[in-house]
Amino acid sequence: MTLIQKAQVGGAIALLMTAFAPLASAAETTIEISVKDNKFQPAEMKAPAGTPIVFKVKNLDGSPVEFESEPLEFETVIKPNMEGVIKVKAQKPGRYEFFDDFHQGNKGTLVVE
Repeated sequence: MTLIQKAQVGGAIALLMTAFAPLASAAETTIEISVKDNKFQPAEMKAPAGTPIVFKVKNLDGSPVEFESEPLEFETVIKPNMEGVIKVKAQKPGRYEFFDDFHQGNKGTLVVE
């Protein structure tokens, strides 16, 4: 194979990798949750097994929220009237609870199928 042919093959591979790069990010599942009156809305949501999960949490209340899940391994504070983004690795099928550590009665469930 000549140097020109090798360069063409390398360029074709790079082009294919660039073309399929959006598919990798499309494999994420985005879940939008809001917190209003110290309640998650919705309180239960679903996600497919085996894909990374991105939580977009909008705190519509006047006090901070500590969005936390021990089984999903995250904990973050979201300031009043702000939004937080939490990325979670792909999960196996099951039910995963999350809560607001500042308002213990505020709980929710992620159902992975």
